[in-house]
Amino acid sequence: MINRERMINNFIEMARISSPSLKEREMADYVKKQLQDLGMEVIEDGAGEKEGGNAGNIIGVLRNPGKKRILLSAHMDTVLPCDKVNPIIENGIIKSDGTTILGGDDKAGISNIIEAIKTIKENNLDHPEIVVVFSIAEEIGLLGAKNFDIEKYSPDYTFVLDSSGKPGIGIIQTPFSAKGKMKIIGKPAHAGIAPENGINALTVAAHAITKIKLGRIDSETTSNIGVVRGGEAVNIVMPEVILQYEARSFSGEKLDNLLAETDRVFREICKEFGAEFENGVTKGYSGYKLEDSEEILNIFKKACAQVEVECVTKPTGGGSDSNIYNEKGYKALTIGIGMTKVHTKEEYIEIEDMVKTANLVVEILKEMA
Repeated sequence: MINRERMINNFIEMARISSPSLKEREMADYVKKQLQDLGMEVIEDGAGEKEGGNAGNIIGVLRNPGKKRILLSAHMDTVLPCDKVNPIIENGIIKSDGTTILGGDDKAGISNIIEAIKTIKENNLDHPEIVVVFSIAEEIGLLGAKNFDIEKYSPDYTFVLDSSGKPGIGIIQTPFSAKGKMKIIGKPAHAGIAPENGINALTVAAHAITKIKLGRIDSETTSNIGVVRGGEAVNIVMPEVILQYEARSFSGEKLDNLLAETDRVFREICKEFGAEFENGVTKGYSGYKLEDSEEILNIFKKACAQVEVECVTKPTGGGSDSNIYNEKGYKALTIGIGMTKVHTKEEYIEIEDMVKTANLVVEILKEMA
């Protein structure tokens, strides 16, 4: 039912647009015009201004009074490197030339949404009231979703097109998260003349790291130090070290306990060595779990059956804009759109998966009509 070539061409045009987080201006202007051409009421909110970006979330509304309201969501920003993306079609897949990411995360989601709405209108199909939001800065902390006034639109259900894996995948559980910088402040001294007069911040950090929990802690919880920075010169006792830390858990209580234990260990070790400790780790998004009986899952399962794709519901260790929407009390389901090896230069997407996803969105809209 969808126009395959039109959707692919639209995706390729968007993939060529550079849109790193907080620099989505060109992409925002592109999708704004597309939504306006669909006859939607279109606004750009102030999310970019609040977060220091050059564009806000782009929101489109297709009115249908008296009907249920659905929110379709995808994000405009991509990870780096995303300048001069050169999409290539080869053997039924779309990929970059290997020098950049492709940007299927999440421009494939955007192209699916736009094509689905075009199909609904062209075929005069009954549909719910449709709200579209193309968000900014998802890749750096779901900032667009956090600043989106979802309460103003109060959707009955939300579908976020932003998961790897085949069409038919629905993400029913995601973790609570926390991340930030931990700083250990020691004392500099000449490393060759009077090292005993200094406090080596790296030594302090090393002692603490051996006592905290890192890696896979249990089936629900992970913990990681991904970046370590410190030091001024090889002949100076390291006066300061910064650790970038992240933790996730499907259990909010387990995450709280882990953060408290990690903080306690660092403070005790720092006190023992006479160093100072600054903890900048803060909670990010909240996790969620959708029960099998949820109506949003019933809608999704019926739509999958209509397009003959296998419906697979599963948890994931990552987060998406759905975390923010569910946290605010609006049922949201992130669905697979076929993107593969995202965040790498080997990223690709199968054209047939894009076609199936767009048809799936059409069926979701018909189910909610």
